[in-house]
Amino acid sequence: MSDSSADIEQWVERIDRVAVISGQIISWMIIPMVLSLTYEVISRYLFNAPTLWAYDMTFMLYGSFFMLGAAFTLQRRGHIRTDSLYESWSIRTKGWVDGLCYLVFFFPFVYIFVFTGFEYFWKAFTTGEKFVSSPWMPLTWPFKLAMPLSGILLAVQGVSELMKCVYAIQHDRWPSSKEAV
Repeated sequence: MSDSSADIEQWVERIDRVAVISGQIISWMIIPMVLSLTYEVISRYLFNAPTLWAYDMTFMLYGSFFMLGAAFTLQRRGHIRTDSLYESWSIRTKGWVDGLCYLVFFFPFVYIFVFTGFEYFWKAFTTGEKFVSSPWMPLTWPFKLAMPLSGILLAVQGVSELMKCVYAIQHDRWPSSKEAV
């Protein structure tokens, strides 16, 4: 294996580690979400005392959980794809197609997502914006912060995926880290 191949594989491993660690941290968000749902069900149906906050907490946590977990899902190849043609292609062809799709579709979307998400977050943060549709009116900025953070995590993981594509084009095989997933 050449030095550049080893370098690419080392960088891919390092970058993938960001998605794995962030995914493991974010996965813990499921606990407060489940606890708030459980508390709401028990309060509502056993004690006839529904809460004002449980629904809001659930949708904010689930939305954040869903967005922030996208980079981990990308690293694990868990996003939806249509494999009817793709599976019959050579690894080099897959690398070319995936690489072009990352450059043409993925990175422009992530760029827009990061900057638009940051604008939404920053406006909410500086104005003290609250959810007016909620009776307890929680601040929106912690929820909206998930948008630019998700975009940043996706961009970082996208770099790793693009590096895997370059490796596949050069060597007609995926780096060992992609094969391990």
